[in-house]
Amino acid sequence: MSQTYAVRRVILPRWTDIQNVLGTLFMLYSQITAHLQTKGELLLSGQFDRLMDSYVFPLPIFLHTSRLVVSAPDQACTVFEHLREALVGRGVVALRPKVSAIDLPRAGRFRVWVNWQEIAFPVEATRVSQAVYYCRDTGIGLQTEMVSYTRLSMPELDRQFAALALSA
Repeated sequence: MSQTYAVRRVILPRWTDIQNVLGTLFMLYSQITAHLQTKGELLLSGQFDRLMDSYVFPLPIFLHTSRLVVSAPDQACTVFEHLREALVGRGVVALRPKVSAIDLPRAGRFRVWVNWQEIAFPVEATRVSQAVYYCRDTGIGLQTEMVSYTRLSMPELDRQFAALALSA
């Protein structure tokens, strides 16, 4: 039986209930960070088929001034190939995700705010992108249903993505 404590008309849960929720959130944080790290590695290595397994289609991608709806995995491969070429061309050797916030899951869906640090040589080429991932937890793992870039590290790609959005 769960006990609650009433303090001036506020009902507080038991301390162990709070600890259980925090433990679940920490586990979710670790799982999401590992998932994003794998996404970055797959992108840079060009393993787009494996990368597509973590997305749900159609996939809306929002960039500053444009919106791209990726309808199928083959179209997503084209988008990710453009992104990979730009990253590798700039000397990016690793993508390091830093999760800054995780929304409380509702019906298995949640948002994740991520800062992507692009580790590059020369070091001056290192930049940071920021994105919000709209995810769901499924039986086969985490899947992304939508991505919204709040800060794009390569504004030069905005035109290319806008062109892809028009052709879609």
